[in-house]
Amino acid sequence: MEFILILPIFIMILFVIVDFGMIFSAKSKLENESQDIVSLLNNNETLYNIKNIYPDLDISLSTIGDNVKITIKDYVDIKTPGLNRVLEDPYPILVERIIPNG
Repeated sequence: MEFILILPIFIMILFVIVDFGMIFSAKSKLENESQDIVSLLNNNETLYNIKNIYPDLDISLSTIGDNVKITIKDYVDIKTPGLNRVLEDPYPILVERIIPNG
């Protein structure tokens, strides 16, 4: 009887752990891709070509003084029922890099 009462809570906790693991994994992947994008920009690649290389990402550039701010955004779908009331669904992941203009 106790097992039947605790099983749904245990399954919900497992789903939440999996969702947070997917979020952290996507954040790590986005951090790695941001390093590649910075490298491409340093090699004078155009933003249009970079967006063609990474079509799933929302990439934008803005100027801050003498520097360029690169904003990269991606989304992760939340699978856990009810967690989308706490977190946005899809959950946005944002990585920003600032590089010297030149």
